[in-house]
Amino acid sequence: MKFLAHKKTVVISMLLTLILFIVVMFIVNPMIDGKEGFDVIALQLSFSKEVGEKIIASWDVAAFYRWIVFDYLYAFAYGLFFASLIAWLEKEKNMVHSIFSYIAVAATLFDWTENTLELWFLHDPVGFPSVLFFVHSCLAALKWLALPVVLGRIVQLYRHK
Repeated sequence: MKFLAHKKTVVISMLLTLILFIVVMFIVNPMIDGKEGFDVIALQLSFSKEVGEKIIASWDVAAFYRWIVFDYLYAFAYGLFFASLIAWLEKEKNMVHSIFSYIAVAATLFDWTENTLELWFLHDPVGFPSVLFFVHSCLAALKWLALPVVLGRIVQLYRHK
């Protein structure tokens, strides 16, 4: 991951992450659920196909299909940002490269897989296997759990002399 350890990569990926965060959280997600957008996150962590079916009952599924590309891009951006920030900080602090950049990349892969399963689920909620819906929510949980791990490492690196 040393190829990511450049300040320019950190800055560009940070700006991209911030822009896509605003687009996804304040524009795309509300267009999908017709509310404030939190039902999109609720679906990720519902773990039950039946609960998932209730959540999407009022969604604009066409909007989900139309705008999901932004969530894939957002996942790429935040994975790149966190991985490059960690790699750059470790380089600046003359530390051995750690596994934490890979955890940020794994969060992106979990997010992409979760999104793909959601596309499949929305295409055929009734026929979608319950076990895959559970796997979908497990991947989302792993993605969300990676965030405090990565942020903790970033704080640790900033505090390191």
